[in-house]
Amino acid sequence: MSNTSKKIISVLVAAFVLSVTFYGSFLPMRKAQIFINTMQNLRSLRSVADFENALAEPLDAPSPIGQEELVRNTTNIILGLVQQNDKPEIVSELVDYVEKYYRPIIERGRGMSFEQNLYLLGALHEAAFIKTKNPAQLQAAKNYYLKGLELGPKRPQFLYGMFDVYRTEGNVEAAKAIAAQILSQWPDDKRAQKGLQDFLDYVARLTNKK
Repeated sequence: MSNTSKKIISVLVAAFVLSVTFYGSFLPMRKAQIFINTMQNLRSLRSVADFENALAEPLDAPSPIGQEELVRNTTNIILGLVQQNDKPEIVSELVDYVEKYYRPIIERGRGMSFEQNLYLLGALHEAAFIKTKNPAQLQAAKNYYLKGLELGPKRPQFLYGMFDVYRTEGNVEAAKAIAAQILSQWPDDKRAQKGLQDFLDYVARLTNKK
């Protein structure tokens, strides 16, 4: 091998190592650092727009890894805000904001944390429905929970999520069926037993008033 060939190979190897270091280490670390800095400054933000603009910086920062984890962490933060906020317009805006970042992750349809992502989005939309009473939010929660059940038919998060949805819809037969499935897996689950009985009692009271 000539000296020229050796030099070319050395340059290519060095460029490859630098590329791996940059994309595999520097960019993810920089993205994480921006997110940490953003979290430290959240209390100083005065509006939803300020909040969204601040989070957009780490969320939009380029990195080959770390985006899914960052979107999930952001969604957990927004879920907490939704649960604490009583203004429907703010709740809807926050949900739409994080959905924009979650869309490509969900469309990809795979990943070690894919079912966790589905549950988190279901819980977010369920919480948003409680605040906004918008049927579209309940339907979105239902869609995510059902997709989760397709992938993990015995996962408690999705079973309990659908139990909530069916009771909210007033779907007696579906609520009974999902409660039966829950109790077949966890016979001593007092919460499911009470939840079903309270729901049936509520439906009976409504029926008697008619």
